[in-house]
Amino acid sequence: METFRISFKMQLIWRFDVAMTAVSTAARFASAWILWRAVYESRETVGGFSFGAMLSYYLICSVLSSVDFSYHISGEVSWLIRDGGFSKHMVTPMSPMGFFSAMTGGQTAFHLGFSLLSAAAFALIARVNVTLAADPAVIALAIGTALMGLIFMACYHFFIGTMAFVFLDIGFFLHVQSSVISFATGAFVPLSLLPEGVAGVLRFLPFTHVVYTPAMLLTGQMSRTEGLFGFAAAALWGLGMWRIALFSYHRGRKRFDGVGI
Repeated sequence: METFRISFKMQLIWRFDVAMTAVSTAARFASAWILWRAVYESRETVGGFSFGAMLSYYLICSVLSSVDFSYHISGEVSWLIRDGGFSKHMVTPMSPMGFFSAMTGGQTAFHLGFSLLSAAAFALIARVNVTLAADPAVIALAIGTALMGLIFMACYHFFIGTMAFVFLDIGFFLHVQSSVISFATGAFVPLSLLPEGVAGVLRFLPFTHVVYTPAMLLTGQMSRTEGLFGFAAAALWGLGMWRIALFSYHRGRKRFDGVGI
């Protein structure tokens, strides 16, 4: 909690980063608005989505995508391991994965408010009629699923970062997985528009429930039963990745030569 609090307060200093988060949210939504406005000029629905429902989906996706800072974990952890500075996290009385997750959580919590304001302002300017689910239980389920997804992503990126214990350069992994994850989360297109077989496979993967499932629930495009499946899948994958990340860390640190101890 102390790490979370410090990270939250640090965002007050780096105001340019906060501004860029707001700009990023608006830019994601603006791109979707321009693209889908052209598509809907010749049709009323696409894959069961009306124009308003599609824009509502992308509005929520832009918020969730812009406040996910878990990718910072893999980059920083891998750099500290290569540089030798990771030793300070090995001797302090705190779990390294817990530390980096809490730091990321503080960033997400602070930037979330500005991202929501940015999305609401652009929706107002573009005169988008946002459609949201009316059932409070569905909204709570969507928020819980998004939280489970963010926890999974923090554990996943810590695991990717610890690969630097074994590999000299993990730049290839960082580059490839970022593109795959952006697609699998549904940030590019709603996964329901994909072929049924592809969507069925992605349903069992954790990345789908980071953005796609919460967005579909919040816009009323997904049933509560399917949402519960998504929540359970995200929670189970999060637990499994937490164990894998810890195993990778404890196994890899045995071959680590740090500095400053």
